[in-house]
Amino acid sequence: MTIPDACEAYLRDLQARNLRESTRQGYESLFRLLAAFARDAGLESVAAISSGDLRKWREQWTCAPSTQGLRLARLKAFFSYAAAEGWIAESPAHNIRAPKSEARPTMPLSTDEMGALLAEAERKPKERALLLLLRYSGLSIQDAVTLGREAIRQDGDLVLRRAKSGELVTVALPAEVLVTLEALESTARRHYFWTGVGRPVTAAKYWRRRLKLLAATAGVAGFHPHRLRDTFAVELLLAGLSIDDVSTLLGHGSVRTTERYYSPWNLARRGRLAALVREVHRQDPVLLGLKLKKPAGGVTAPPAEASLATLNVPKPTRCSHGST
Repeated sequence: MTIPDACEAYLRDLQARNLRESTRQGYESLFRLLAAFARDAGLESVAAISSGDLRKWREQWTCAPSTQGLRLARLKAFFSYAAAEGWIAESPAHNIRAPKSEARPTMPLSTDEMGALLAEAERKPKERALLLLLRYSGLSIQDAVTLGREAIRQDGDLVLRRAKSGELVTVALPAEVLVTLEALESTARRHYFWTGVGRPVTAAKYWRRRLKLLAATAGVAGFHPHRLRDTFAVELLLAGLSIDDVSTLLGHGSVRTTERYYSPWNLARRGRLAALVREVHRQDPVLLGLKLKKPAGGVTAPPAEASLATLNVPKPTRCSHGST
C-alpha cells in the first residue's frame, strides 16, 4: 500500500465515522507533511516507514511540544489503522513518546476587557450578540457561529450535543443574551450567524477575524474568541461549581482536559481539601495535647468550620457577571 493511498483510505474512514471536519483537516495537514518527508527520504510504501524514519522526521519539527504531541497521537492512530488493515506488521509509531508539554493556565477576560469589547460592539449587533453568546454559553467559536435557532428552547435553555463528549448539554442563557440574539436581523434564517451555505470552519474563521478586529479597536490585547469560553469556565469555578460539572458544560471528552487548563481556579476542590486537612488536625492527638496559645501577631488558628473566604487563597481578577 502506497503512502498516498493509505492516507486517502484513512481519510475516507474518518468521513464514514462522521468525525468533525476540523479533525479531518488536521489529518489532511499531517498527511501533506508526511508525504513531503517520505518523498525526500525515498519512501514509497507504508511498510517502508520505520520507527527510525519517524524519529528522524520528528527531529525536524519546530512546532510547540503540545503540537508535536498532537501530531504523534494522530500518527499513532493512522499507523494502528494501517496495522489493523494488514498493510504493515506493526505500528512504527508505537514506541515513540510525546514530548513533555507544560500547559499554561488559561487566562479569562477581566471585567474591564469584557466591558471594552461590548462598548466597541455597541453599534455592531451581530458582534455584540456573538460576544455574549460565547461568554455565557461556553461554546467554541465554530459551535457558536453555526448554532441553530432550534437549539435554544422557549425557556431560554441552550441544548446541544457536544462533539467531543457526545453528551447532550443544557446551558441556561441569561435573558440579556436571548434578547440580543432575537434582535438580530434575518430571523427567518435557521442560524444566527451562518447562512448555512459553505463550510462551518470557513464561517468560524470569518467571525474569528471580525472579533479580533473589534478587540484590536477596543484595545483588548491578546484577545482570542476562546478567551470568552475560558471566562465562562473560570466564572463557574469561582462560583463553586465542581470541575466535573464545568467539564460537562464545556463538552470536554475528559475531565483531565478541564483540569489541565482550569485547575488554578478550582476553588471548590481547594476548599474541600483545606477542610479535610483541618478536620485531621482537629483530631490529631499531638495537637490535642498542646495548649493552644495566641501567636504574637494576634492571629489564631482558623476553626474547623472556617469558610472558603477565610482560606486567604489568592484569586485572579474575575469577570463580574453583572457587567458582561
